[in-house]
Amino acid sequence: MPQKTSSKNPSKSFLHHPQDSFLIPQGELELFHYMIDNIGDEVMVIRRDGRIVFANRAAAKMLGYPVKTLLAKSVTDLFREKITNAQWQKMYWARLKKGRTPVSYIVDRVGKGGHVHTVDVTAVYMPYKSDEYMLSVARDITVQLGLQQRLQESMSLYRLMSEQAADGILMIDTNGVIEYANPAASRMVKVDSSRVFGMHFKHFVDKQSLSKVLESFRAVMRGLPVVCDEFYIRDRKGKIFPAEFTATPIFKGGKVDRIHTVVRDISRRQELESLRRDTEKMKALQNFIAGTVQEIQHPLKGVLDHSHALVEKYKGRYFEYIGYKEFKDIMQTLGIMHDQVQSCFDTTNRLLDINGKKVKMNRTHCDANAVIREVVRRLAQSFETAGVQCKLKLAGQLPLVALGALELNQVMTHILTNAIQAMPRGGNVEVRTFYQKAGGKVQIECRDEGVGIAPEDLPRVFEPFFTTRNRGLGKSPGLGLAIAYSLTKSFQGEIILKSKLRQGTLVKIAFPVYNLPAGQAGRNHRSR
Repeated sequence: MPQKTSSKNPSKSFLHHPQDSFLIPQGELELFHYMIDNIGDEVMVIRRDGRIVFANRAAAKMLGYPVKTLLAKSVTDLFREKITNAQWQKMYWARLKKGRTPVSYIVDRVGKGGHVHTVDVTAVYMPYKSDEYMLSVARDITVQLGLQQRLQESMSLYRLMSEQAADGILMIDTNGVIEYANPAASRMVKVDSSRVFGMHFKHFVDKQSLSKVLESFRAVMRGLPVVCDEFYIRDRKGKIFPAEFTATPIFKGGKVDRIHTVVRDISRRQELESLRRDTEKMKALQNFIAGTVQEIQHPLKGVLDHSHALVEKYKGRYFEYIGYKEFKDIMQTLGIMHDQVQSCFDTTNRLLDINGKKVKMNRTHCDANAVIREVVRRLAQSFETAGVQCKLKLAGQLPLVALGALELNQVMTHILTNAIQAMPRGGNVEVRTFYQKAGGKVQIECRDEGVGIAPEDLPRVFEPFFTTRNRGLGKSPGLGLAIAYSLTKSFQGEIILKSKLRQGTLVKIAFPVYNLPAGQAGRNHRSR
């Protein structure tokens, strides 16, 4: 209900001037006063000298003063930063009077008890009779500014976290175009941040994973958060590596507006997982060795002793009922059998050393060329039976390698045996040696014309008990390459296998040299 007017109320005396030519009827004036007094925004009328001549209830409530108290104050009393009336007129009044159009500004006002309010003010110039006034309508924006400040702080914090994050962070629009990429994402794909913007995300997805990623993208566009546990990224230099991503839809107006994506390189994780699997399999290999070597050695020792006894007993003797040539062939065969059994016996001893971790690295040495020739001689019968020709291209005067002849013999035996088994219809095997001056290592390459290995099997070729051949009686248990790998690594060597189906296999081995003389690394050696 409208309040009754009173001549004692200074705010009403300003609004009601019966002598004016535009006299407002009493009823309408009360209604107008009621409306002004009950709106939510602060309304004040300020005289040119800064004196407040009218204030509504909202102003009194905001500032914590009764209206009567406000009417005894100057507007400069309410400023957070203390200014004089002259300064106020220069900063606000002059601008308002000059343009005679509404002027807006934001200012901090101090209420009762020092409480500060930030207000958005719209001021209107009002000349009245012989004086001038300002109609000021102010809205408290303290809360909004606080929220805006916290939002800005949150955005700054998010940007800081994004810039420092190890994972790649992308903002992608509904067309798949990248709108934002943090430094980690740029480093991941080998593209500068400024150039990533505007590119389609599929440009960085390898073709083998593209359909999977696009399917995930379509799911996010339907409003579903998506986790893609594995896909492959191709950077701008052509390198392919595994990664995972999470994609979260960002909604606007009830529709998906953008997609927030976090990408993580999982190469290292997969390497560690592979190492863990290898460790477990090597433990299984050690347990297998520990349980079987003793059983293998007993009969081998018997065969070795008997073959040696036969060779020694009949060495140099001649039987009249057997021709010399035939006898010589028998003795030669016995000698080969003895050497092969001895090699098997030495291998089992070596396996026991590996199982017991008794390997003495870099404390012995051998001539790689001599060992290779000996292995090829010993495997001559196997080559002939399989119809395989072994070609040797051995460098002259190689430096000694830092592992024993027995160890290198075993490595080459396993590799060449594997090559023979890969060529059931015969073919060629080529063994090369050369000295790599840059790395200070002796390189051995073994290339065959076998059936090759499928791409999906290549990561597992050095795993114990893994084989691409059918298992069964007389078949390989899948230990040869695993043993070759273990021996090579034990002596700080490197072993790499490359293969393609129906195109053969290449095995590269490198061993450090033994006591290489300074300044003579490449002398009298072939290098590349």
